[in-house]
Amino acid sequence: MRKLTQMIISLLLLIGLMVSSLESQAHNRSQSFSDWAITNDGTEAVFTAKSREITRLQTLTNQPLDALFSDHLIDTVSVYQGDLPCSNSDSATSLPSALGYVRISLDFDCDPSLGDISININSFFSAASSHVHYANVAFDGQQSRQYLFTDKQRQHGISLLVTSSNRWFASVRQFVSLGIDHIFGGLDHIAFLAALILLLRRFKDLVWIITGFTFGHSVTLYLTVMGWVIPDLPVVEATIGFTIALVAAENIGTLTGYHRYITYILASGLVLMGLLNLMFGIGLTTLSLLGLILLTFAYLPLSVTKTAVADLRPLVTIGFGLIHGFGFASALTEIGLPDAQLWPALLGFNVGIELGQLFIVASLWLVIKQMSRLTPIINSRLAIDLCSALLCGLGFYWFVGRSYGII
Repeated sequence: MRKLTQMIISLLLLIGLMVSSLESQAHNRSQSFSDWAITNDGTEAVFTAKSREITRLQTLTNQPLDALFSDHLIDTVSVYQGDLPCSNSDSATSLPSALGYVRISLDFDCDPSLGDISININSFFSAASSHVHYANVAFDGQQSRQYLFTDKQRQHGISLLVTSSNRWFASVRQFVSLGIDHIFGGLDHIAFLAALILLLRRFKDLVWIITGFTFGHSVTLYLTVMGWVIPDLPVVEATIGFTIALVAAENIGTLTGYHRYITYILASGLVLMGLLNLMFGIGLTTLSLLGLILLTFAYLPLSVTKTAVADLRPLVTIGFGLIHGFGFASALTEIGLPDAQLWPALLGFNVGIELGQLFIVASLWLVIKQMSRLTPIINSRLAIDLCSALLCGLGFYWFVGRSYGII
């Protein structure tokens, strides 16, 4: 019980170190925004992007950013009414903007009386496939609606006659898709789930694992999106890599009985990183590394047997889920959601995360169970050792690379 208490205290300390002040560094996700006003007189769209985003489009010529952005929008943005394109009534117009941003206005000749329209936005995707465009669309004084454009979803149909409930469900649906894309595109989250279930044999243990992880990441996802906590994202991303390495190392220690040696090896690596920070001021802070050292010494000695692992992991997944939830939230908060979009975004994104997570866990579980049935053919112990070693190395690679901004 004393060791378990030490582990919980260490984990809470580590999570506390991830929460920073308002001046915390932001994630540099590629994104842009637009506000659309559809009236009987036509359609106007005002596009906004950070100057550093527009430099992605820079060629060998030193073209001014507003001109570069204008030309790019004219080439990549189109509006259709049925099968007919709405013509660009004027050339793109540069508008006043805040420091570090560029704003461009486009006008399209669309007649709402002729039916619904569709918006096609292909901007920036050729330069950054992970780019997210956030469009706020208002029609003739009605409450605005929000749409997400991604590399996989570059077109949205805009129904000019739609109820508020349909708008709400449409918003939820597109954020469900974004959540699914995020979990399947997050190899680190998949690796963590794989490390968690490698040693499990009972289905009820799997259920507890999923429940704990879901509860943990849902809490911090909610707190971050609501703006009640502001995580230090570089620390969070690095620590996600460490959680993978730690759980995979626990698997190896449980099977081999070498918990003590593994603990000393991991702690030695953290101490070395702490010395580099003290001498050269690079990487994670010494205080953050100290939190990871305390967690390592408190956590690994608890998992002596497979039974102990199964009993401990539901609690562990809640704590580690809190850390991963900060990472999930970064993909959502950086879109710049307005208040009206907050709840459908939060609900839809979390549902998408859960659907993707359930599919991944179910697939991994079936593979593991199949391996256990083929024991005469495949040495399942060797397979688990190799998978755990691979995951441990991958997690530590992410941890070190993210700590020093290399990856």
